[in-house]
Amino acid sequence: MSKTHVFIVGASGYTGGAIAKALLEAGNFSSINKPGIKKLTDAGAEVVIGDISESPEKLESYLKGVDVLISTVLVTVDQKPLILAAKNAGVGRVVPSDFGPTAPKGVMAMHDLKLGIRDYIKELGLPHTFVEVGWWLSGMFPPRHSVRNTLMTQKAYVGDRSQKLIYSTLPTIGKMVARIIVDPRTLNHIVVAYDGEISINETWKIAAKVTGEDFSDYPKASNAPGFYFAQAVSDEEIEKGRQQTDNWVKKAVADYYRSLFIRGDNTLAKAEALGRLDSRKLYDDVPYPDVEEEAKNHYASGFVLHYGFSEEDLLDVFKTGA
Repeated sequence: MSKTHVFIVGASGYTGGAIAKALLEAGNFSSINKPGIKKLTDAGAEVVIGDISESPEKLESYLKGVDVLISTVLVTVDQKPLILAAKNAGVGRVVPSDFGPTAPKGVMAMHDLKLGIRDYIKELGLPHTFVEVGWWLSGMFPPRHSVRNTLMTQKAYVGDRSQKLIYSTLPTIGKMVARIIVDPRTLNHIVVAYDGEISINETWKIAAKVTGEDFSDYPKASNAPGFYFAQAVSDEEIEKGRQQTDNWVKKAVADYYRSLFIRGDNTLAKAEALGRLDSRKLYDDVPYPDVEEEAKNHYASGFVLHYGFSEEDLLDVFKTGA
C-alpha cells in the first residue's frame, strides 16, 4: 500500500505538532514539515526549511508530488500564495488553517478570515477539507490561585457557565485529522474533529476536585492588583471589546467569548445544522480522553497556551480604547 505524501506547514506549533505526530504514528504517511523540530525528524519526518512568504516558484517546488497540504499557521498569516502554489503543483487535497470553533459568518472577525480562505480555495477549484475542532479543553480549566492573572490564565468567566460547547484535545485532533485526510467521505466537506461537549460549570467542578482549590471566588468582584476582570465580565463589556478596532487581540478575544459563551454557537446541534460532518460518527473507534485525567495532566504540567502576544497586548483587554 502506497503512503500518502503530506506537507504540513507549521508542524512546530501546537496543532501542527499534534497532527504530525499522529500521522507518523499511523505509519501510512510520509511527511515534510516546515519548520521542522527534532522530535519529529527523529520519528521519521523529512524536513524542508522554508517560509510561506517565499516566491511562488519556490513554494510550488516544495509541493510537487504532495497528496495533502495541511496548513496550521496563524490565521493572520496570508495563506493565499501557499494555496495558489498548491493549485499549480497539483496537490490532491488542501486543509487550510482552521482548527477552531464552529460559528456562522459575521460573528468573529478572525473566523471570517478563515471563511475567506475557504472561499478562495473553492474559487480555485481545489479539492479540500475544512476542519473545525471546537474549543481546547485545556483552556476551560481555571488557573490555580498561585498563577498570575493574564489573558491566557483568566481568573473569571464570561457569559453562561452552564453553556455546553464542543471541546477537543490535541491528541484527538491529530488522530482525527489522520483519518479525515484520506477519507473520500470528507472530501470537499467541513468536519468537526472533537471529543465531546462540556460546560465551564463541569470543568471547574473537575478542577476543584483535582486541585483541592475552591474557584468560586473567581467570578466575584475583586480589586486585587493585576486582575483583568474586576468581576465576571458583562455582555456589554464583551460587546464594547469586539466593536473597537484599536487592539486586534482585544477584539479577537471578545469575539470568541461572545460566540462561545454568550451566543452559544459552538455546539454539535448548531454544527450539524450548518452542514458539518461529525467525526465521532465517522470514526467511532477513536478513544475518548478521560476529562479528569486531562485535568490532572494539565495542572501537573503547568501548561499554558501562548501565541506570542506582548505584555501590552495582554493588558486591559476589555477597556475601551487601545
